[in-house]
Amino acid sequence: MASIGDFDPLHVNIPATKVEITISGRNLLDRDTFSKSDPICVLYLQGIGNKEWREYGRTEAIDNTLNPDFVRKFLLDYFFEERQNLRFDLYDVDSKSSNLSEHDFLGQAFCTLGEIVGSQGSRLEKPLVRLSSPEATF
Repeated sequence: MASIGDFDPLHVNIPATKVEITISGRNLLDRDTFSKSDPICVLYLQGIGNKEWREYGRTEAIDNTLNPDFVRKFLLDYFFEERQNLRFDLYDVDSKSSNLSEHDFLGQAFCTLGEIVGSQGSRLEKPLVRLSSPEATF
C-alpha cells in the first residue's frame, strides 16, 4: 500500500492517449506550369514554454495532384489538460532538396490537437491561409 510519502511530483504520469493524424488536401493551388503541384505537408508543434515552432515530420510528396491523400501518418501524444498547437504547412515540391525555401509555399493551417480529437468523427477541415484559391481546404 502506498503512503503519502511515496508520492513524487517529478515522476507523475500525465494522462495521455496516442492520436494518429491522417492528412489530405482538396483544391490546392497549382504552382506548376506544365503539370499540377506535387504537394508535401510539414507538421510543426509549438513548444509549451518558449512558443517556438518545431518541425515534427513531413509527409511524402505526391506527384501531380491538387487533391492529395497522404499515406504517411503522424502519431502524437494527446495530453488532456494541455493545449497542443499544431501548424500544417503545404509546399509544392520542385526538386529533391529538403530545404523548404526551395519549394513553392501553398499555404498553412493552424489548429490544436484538442480541436481534432473533439471534432465530429475526429475529422477536422480547415481552410489554408495565404493562398490565391479561397476554396482550398486541408
